[in-house]
Amino acid sequence: MTGGRLALLVIMDGLRRDMVSPERTPHLWRLYHRGTRFAGYHSMFPSATRVVSACTATGCRPAGHGLIGNSLALLDADGRLHPHDAGAPGFLPARRALHGRALERPTLADRLAAWGGAMIFSNVSPGAALAHDPNRSGHLVNRIIAHAPGQEAPPMAEVTLDAAGDALLTGRFLDEAVAPGGRRPDFGLLWLGEPDASQHAWPLGSPEAWAAIAAADARLGEVMEAADRRRAAGDAVLLLAGSDHGHETVEGVIDVEAELFAAGLRPGAEAGLVTASNGSSVLVHMAPGRDPGPVLEFLRTRPWAEAVLEGEALRRQGHRPGVEGLVAAIAMRRHEGRNPFGIPGMVLVAKPAAGKPDRLGCGQHGGLGAAEQASVMVAEGPVFAAGATDAAPASPIDLAPTILAFLGLGDAGQPMDGRPLQGRPAGLA
Repeated sequence: MTGGRLALLVIMDGLRRDMVSPERTPHLWRLYHRGTRFAGYHSMFPSATRVVSACTATGCRPAGHGLIGNSLALLDADGRLHPHDAGAPGFLPARRALHGRALERPTLADRLAAWGGAMIFSNVSPGAALAHDPNRSGHLVNRIIAHAPGQEAPPMAEVTLDAAGDALLTGRFLDEAVAPGGRRPDFGLLWLGEPDASQHAWPLGSPEAWAAIAAADARLGEVMEAADRRRAAGDAVLLLAGSDHGHETVEGVIDVEAELFAAGLRPGAEAGLVTASNGSSVLVHMAPGRDPGPVLEFLRTRPWAEAVLEGEALRRQGHRPGVEGLVAAIAMRRHEGRNPFGIPGMVLVAKPAAGKPDRLGCGQHGGLGAAEQASVMVAEGPVFAAGATDAAPASPIDLAPTILAFLGLGDAGQPMDGRPLQGRPAGLA
């Protein structure tokens, strides 16, 4: 460790801000009063776990690190597009083979390798887990993949993508990354699979979805108790806790590729046009030499497209037009209507590739919807005032700089897009 300091980050995947209450999430509510709540905290675009994982790990926007979507296309040296699911364990190795690097910027695990190191415990897709440490600089534990510094390790195959699996993973995280007798890293990350997994399968506000939120909150409570024990033993602990994105209710599913085909616009990788579904957003990739004009003109007329982001609008969302053939992104149409359980936010989604389901009436994310973007973050530790609210904008790119600042480490000549959360003016709630 660096001077008796430990930074911890707990992510309750898919928890939207208006789901937090003293009754539903008592531990998170208690942490609100023990630390500083970031009321202006928001997700990335796409508001998707694999993207947010890379932003969290690197402190950079998607244009900086290169993992620009849950689903996306890569452009090879010959100008051909290759569609990918970034959640697959082979995605980042494939990107490394094509571009020479898995990600374009170093992760927290890379930056801390020469110090106390990082331990990543993640119960989401293996690709999202690997985004925190694609270079095997630290320890990674996932139900499908795992590694120690420089070598493979056995995955935690008994972990399931549900509340029971989160509980098993949390127990190991507490034993190895937080307990005084564990490995004592500088940084420990616990990324829970709930409530995201249940919200994709059940309606928002249903008993099943609320149960998943309660289970994730209970895991946070266990980490809070363990952090307090470390503090009682004399260590300085920074505890960051929150979510990566929220959810809205799927009102309809749009087959974007089928509509392009019906319009005579020849979608498909071989034709040089890939539309990559990211739930309630779509990334539009085109190979060099193909004119984007007719495709973009068609997309602007579609009633299911809330916005077609190009040029500067795309840059403002953290992307660089032209990289990997990216010409535009679509934010799908939404409104503030309520689902049968009274939860606001109804959204259209793009039909995913490879037969993956988008269940009508259940939760989904990926776009710019108010609830999808309204993620959660609270910080408890040195310099973060108890019971304070910081209303200034913040996002996952600010977490790595915050952790490094707490540990007393700089950026080692590898700058980040984010800024530390310490020292910002915070007004009382």
